[in-house]
Amino acid sequence: MIRKWTRAQHDRLIDTARGVLAPTALIPEAQVLHVATGTVSRKNIWLCGDRIAYVGPDRPSDSAQTMIYTIRPDQVIVPGYIEPHAHPFQLYNPFTLGEFFTREGTAISINDNRMLAQHLSPEAQKTFIRELDETGGHLWLWWAYFEEHDPVKNDVLADWLAQPLVVQGGELSNWLAMRSGSADLYAKLCTVRRSGKRMEGHLPGSSANTLNLFAAAGITADHESMSADDVLKRLDLGYVAALRYSSIRPDLPKLIRALSRYPDLDRSRLMLTSDGASLPFLLQATPADLIQLAMKNGFSTTDAYRMATINPALYYHFDDAAGSVSPGRLAHLNVLDSLQDPHPADVLFSGKWIRRQGRSFPPPEDFSDRLNHYLGNRRFALPSAPPNLRETTTIGIDLVNNVITRPYTFSAEAPLSDHECRLIYLCPASKEYLSTRIRGFAVRLNALVSTYSVSGGIVLIGKNPAALNAAWKKLSAGFRGIAAESGDGSEAEIALDLLGMMSTKNIDKLAEEAATFTQNLQKDGFPYNDPYFCLLFLTVSVLPFIRLTPAGLIDVKTDHVLAPTRQLPF
Repeated sequence: MIRKWTRAQHDRLIDTARGVLAPTALIPEAQVLHVATGTVSRKNIWLCGDRIAYVGPDRPSDSAQTMIYTIRPDQVIVPGYIEPHAHPFQLYNPFTLGEFFTREGTAISINDNRMLAQHLSPEAQKTFIRELDETGGHLWLWWAYFEEHDPVKNDVLADWLAQPLVVQGGELSNWLAMRSGSADLYAKLCTVRRSGKRMEGHLPGSSANTLNLFAAAGITADHESMSADDVLKRLDLGYVAALRYSSIRPDLPKLIRALSRYPDLDRSRLMLTSDGASLPFLLQATPADLIQLAMKNGFSTTDAYRMATINPALYYHFDDAAGSVSPGRLAHLNVLDSLQDPHPADVLFSGKWIRRQGRSFPPPEDFSDRLNHYLGNRRFALPSAPPNLRETTTIGIDLVNNVITRPYTFSAEAPLSDHECRLIYLCPASKEYLSTRIRGFAVRLNALVSTYSVSGGIVLIGKNPAALNAAWKKLSAGFRGIAAESGDGSEAEIALDLLGMMSTKNIDKLAEEAATFTQNLQKDGFPYNDPYFCLLFLTVSVLPFIRLTPAGLIDVKTDHVLAPTRQLPF
């Protein structure tokens, strides 16, 4: 149960449905999309606080205690949307993402807790998600991140899974540990399975054998399908498939077109996700946008809405609380001008208007002080002047696209080519570094510094030694975020005041900054569309082929260290 009931709340809801108590609000004669049957009919909706008490032909007795919420006769009410797979630390933070989601009609999101687990104690994590939930502006649900030896203690995982707001384990990606028969990983898989909660995998490009193995281990969903065949393979093996639309994998339109050719496909096993879309792409990748893309590319109206409402609610076992306009469910309602446009005109969240007749209401509470309390920037000491960090390896990183990398070799005596930059990786926790080159990142970039990293690593990239020294000094003076000096000497930055990874600014303002920064970097020769995922995944070892880690430059498939880090000379 994601929302605990008191006995008084339980009884009031029943007595409201009986007509003994007056509803707190009434939406009279409204067109309602019933996602279970695919029909639209005109109903009276009675509310009891944050819940729906009744959906049917009757009006309650007149009462001064009942607010009347009138909508236009041509408008349609649909359930609040659900984002089944969010990473709430992509420049934005959990609070600002939730605020944005709710305003755009997405009442519930299921969120990655990895950043919390890395930087907060188990008790602080629980306090954080409780306090966040108490702000009342969104329903943040969470997953329990785990891999082999992470968390170290299995009882920490079990305790987190026991929290009512935690609905799944995952996303699990370490197929090497699975194939090697890791006893620690087996224990964690068993812990999640015994909790009765879902388990998600991160399985891009996986073979049928790997998919079988993960399914046998208890993995029940995956969001990494890149083709219709990928989707069908997962469905055949019992997975639920989340169809993705993100800046680095905008696969949704082609997936929908291809899957539309399978009339017998069980579409109740499909969901929609933007997979933690970065900015500014998120502005065009809300669940409302994804529903619209699904309709435009061949799915029926009802199936499109189901993938962002009842399907994820059923999958995560909270369809008794959300996913449909039905009695007993949370009063998360979107008022649409037309079913063909899923972007809501009005948004009701937990029985209160978030958007109404052109006005957006601010969240009931400013959470920035609490964010700083829990996730304020980490401190580490660096000298103001950089040491002579000569290249420590002749194995460089070749950037194939936004996130895929391959190794290449270079001569340390050769000057940088047009498409090469220096790259320095710092690990503040261990005070180690690696110095190499990156090819295909930029052509004219003087210097870039980024603390935007899940692992806590720092990356400096550029061609100009003086500008790289200035970037180092900026970092040592306390800057956290992403800053760059272009080849023409102009500067741009995105300050990230939470863990060097997230900003407290609202989504709209942050999206503007992100768009401007991307445009400036592209002028310097960055050839792709998403530098944020690019910088993030340089230090995340879940995608091929080589990554930067505290141990050094590693081959992801073999976990072999190609070039070790060295101790910083101070």
